[in-house]
Amino acid sequence: MMSMNRLRSIACGFAAAVAVLAVGSSASAQDDSAPQSQAPRKPITPTTMKTFSGWDVRCYPVQTPAPCDMWEAIAFKKGGALAVSVSIVYVPSRDEHLLQFVVPLGIELAKGAKLVTDSYTSEMWRYHHCDRIGCYVIVPQGNAIVDALKGQTGMKVRVVQFHGKSFDLSVPLKGFDEAHASMVELAKQKAANKPAPAPDANP
Repeated sequence: MMSMNRLRSIACGFAAAVAVLAVGSSASAQDDSAPQSQAPRKPITPTTMKTFSGWDVRCYPVQTPAPCDMWEAIAFKKGGALAVSVSIVYVPSRDEHLLQFVVPLGIELAKGAKLVTDSYTSEMWRYHHCDRIGCYVIVPQGNAIVDALKGQTGMKVRVVQFHGKSFDLSVPLKGFDEAHASMVELAKQKAANKPAPAPDANP
């Protein structure tokens, strides 16, 4: 059984990682060149934490284009393993949302995944990668998707099993609109309050 803290730690890393994907930050290349023996970094603890029904909104004490995220995870009733998680970040400088979905292992990778509501069906998304937690979908341009989710009561992430049968992973959207409004406002505040650069010691 996977603990909720473990799921939260996975989602915590999404805000920073997906921001790099969005802006093409050169910092990622510098990190990749670091010695392999370097000790792994501890998860960053959010300084702001708000909950809107099943959705958590969190902001982090780091300088990043996407300082806040919103996240929900659903576990299978039997066994408590991850059924699906959804993470969304907002990049104020680009007025752009980025999304990550994590679904269980045992799916047909070539078939990809879709998001479905009563009035919207996304295109098919290919999986970015899989690990022991599950398989990941990253959507770098998600404004239209976020707009489609507003005012909805629920959504489904549709995946295909190895034997070809599709099934839906349901995610409640209660609290989604309030969480999204809070995340966007907090992200804009943090982006506007960046510390001024240090003065040059040798003018």
